[in-house]
Amino acid sequence: MGGTLVLAPGCLSGARNIGAATTPVGTTEVGVSLNALAFEHGREQAYLPSPELTFRKGAGKNWDWGGRLTLLGLELGTRHRLIEQSRWTWSVAPSAGVWYVPVTNNSTEPVNLRLGAQTLLDFRLSRALTLTGGASLTGAFAGPLTAFQGRFNGANLLLSPGGSLGIGVRLSPSLEVRAEGGLEFPLGLRGGSRPPTGHAGLTFRWSRTDRR
Repeated sequence: MGGTLVLAPGCLSGARNIGAATTPVGTTEVGVSLNALAFEHGREQAYLPSPELTFRKGAGKNWDWGGRLTLLGLELGTRHRLIEQSRWTWSVAPSAGVWYVPVTNNSTEPVNLRLGAQTLLDFRLSRALTLTGGASLTGAFAGPLTAFQGRFNGANLLLSPGGSLGIGVRLSPSLEVRAEGGLEFPLGLRGGSRPPTGHAGLTFRWSRTDRR
């Protein structure tokens, strides 16, 4: 079990841990997340921790960019605010990532490349509380290490719709705590459906104004 836990942080996480509101221009946000993942391991469900570092930087009036880093993976993406009203905000966030996943299901697919998008809807309950709902659709290539040599035997193409629900609490102008949970439902384009994967986690995010 000790070896399994060492490899756990590389497991592919569907967590995004963000809301719909974009980071203002001239502001940088950094965060620390700890997610608990539920996924298929052999023929049973496994539950393991996944720490992450996150960052976002305001790039324009209605968009920002950022990413998240685990011990064995990196994802980068943008977030675009489409509509904003006094109580709610709607955004879309496309992303792309590459991951090494040494703990997988009963097939051998340690190399994962993902491309997808998430739509996010914030509803502000108060100045300090924000409820966020999300829906996502992600396409993924999952294959063996021989894929780097041009040999794709055992590789799979996956399509994963999913959803999430989170709440953000603004503790101060520069600190937010966000809790989030969600599910993804992987579909193998060659082999049918797979067991769902899930996540639940907590994120602490700090923001600061960039110096000019």
